[in-house]
Amino acid sequence: MSPGELIFHFLNTVVLTALVASGVLWRYRVDVLAGMGSSSGQALGIPAVVPARTVMPQPPAAGLAWEKQARRRIALAYLGSVAVPALGLAVLQLHVGNLPRTPAHVMLVGGSLLLAAVPMIAVSLALRFRQAVGLGLGVLIACAVLGTGLSMLQRPFMGGRPSLDQLLNFFTFFHFAAVWLPFPLTLIMLTGHARIRGVAPITFAGLLLFGLAPLLGARASAWLATTPDGSRILLDIGLNAVFMVLALPAALLGWWRLQGLAGAYQAKRFSDAQLLARTWWLLFCAALALELINAAPDRWWLVLAGCVAAYAVFPWLNGVLLARAVGRHGRPPRRTLLLLRVFGYTARTEKLFDRVGARWRLFGPVTMIAAPDVMARTIDPGDFLRFAGGRLASSFVTSRVDLNAGLAALDQMPDPDGRYRVNEFCCRDDTWKATVVELMDRADVILMDLRGLTPTRGGCEFELKQLNERLPANRVVLVVDSEAVVAQVAALMSRLPVIVRFDKGSATETETLFATLLRAAELLPAPRP
Repeated sequence: MSPGELIFHFLNTVVLTALVASGVLWRYRVDVLAGMGSSSGQALGIPAVVPARTVMPQPPAAGLAWEKQARRRIALAYLGSVAVPALGLAVLQLHVGNLPRTPAHVMLVGGSLLLAAVPMIAVSLALRFRQAVGLGLGVLIACAVLGTGLSMLQRPFMGGRPSLDQLLNFFTFFHFAAVWLPFPLTLIMLTGHARIRGVAPITFAGLLLFGLAPLLGARASAWLATTPDGSRILLDIGLNAVFMVLALPAALLGWWRLQGLAGAYQAKRFSDAQLLARTWWLLFCAALALELINAAPDRWWLVLAGCVAAYAVFPWLNGVLLARAVGRHGRPPRRTLLLLRVFGYTARTEKLFDRVGARWRLFGPVTMIAAPDVMARTIDPGDFLRFAGGRLASSFVTSRVDLNAGLAALDQMPDPDGRYRVNEFCCRDDTWKATVVELMDRADVILMDLRGLTPTRGGCEFELKQLNERLPANRVVLVVDSEAVVAQVAALMSRLPVIVRFDKGSATETETLFATLLRAAELLPAPRP
């Protein structure tokens, strides 16, 4: 099998991953929306009002100070997880290419691979696009400076003196990065778009295995055709028969792999961000392996062994470093955030979830009623497998038994990377009210996005009245975009909650909203008058 065939198969898999993942999410949204509009046949009663739970206060400024340190440690953990195997890949590439293996050369190659950590950090910490770009440039500049310094420091050990012309190595690093990085970064962009990255890793795993059937079938047919007996067999059973024979085992292997991923995710062996990081590191390792095998086909075994080892080291090292990064020492107490919103504004809801909801996952779990407006951000391997197996209906709350089981199974423990999970409840038209009230009673703080609220939104009216009866006003934060919305709220609630204006979603507005949520959860002191 030629390296060109492998490259073609790999690229096809990545492109198909983007297309299939988009189709899966579209179909998933349609089915969830249909389920939301249907009735279970038995409306659930609204639970009686219970006394609000007491939220224990945290020392002043503990929330933001701890978060700042935790985010820095998480970023360093991902950088370290990539840096160690990247140095090994750099030595491998220099050896296969018969190039010098000096510290400066290793830094030249390994430093460019370090850029793989940037999208991992961006997803884990919910960075804005500009922040991610700035972080990527910072990593490249730091590696270029370090590589230039190493080239000057190693000169005396090679019998020479450092010279000013070595400063040009700074630009050499960027030239090398510009040649090598576009291919793997393009692969990451195809699978890392915010709308599909929730299902991209498991889709990629399934397609990569299933795609082996036509590839191996073509090679097996070519091998059979080299002998008279094999040619007769092909003529008797047909040229595509070998593919058909291999298709079923490949499909079963792909399905078992998906089940294995979903099972490991449910067992909390890794988080959604860690699964995506492993997929992206696999893309980097595979891209480098294909390039080196194409350049030195006689050393394919060495390249394959080195790239497999580099990939295998990453998950283990990533788990160890993240466990140390977000330890329990000094961590604020868990706070559950219930996210409510006006349904139907997909882009706006996704941005709010990215900038606030995803960031909250360092402090506690997020609960919500499932809907298509934020489906792309919350779907996990378990959801994907239920949908692929035709069992999506089993996710819906259709009775009090279903609701009690879902509440008992709320995931309130952090993942290995220190982030909590999102707990969604898929509800029928006659079960959502009881479900959202139960979630209110279990939440420490409520964030309700009322932008776009109109008097015809009866669901939001019900939720506001229940919040007014069940929770202290200081634990409810409402996001509004006009005074008309404030007036509607005042007409429905006797105790006005905390109201935050959120028009453009700027960095300043986001920080203000997040600090307000921390105060509502008693993780920050009240601002000084």
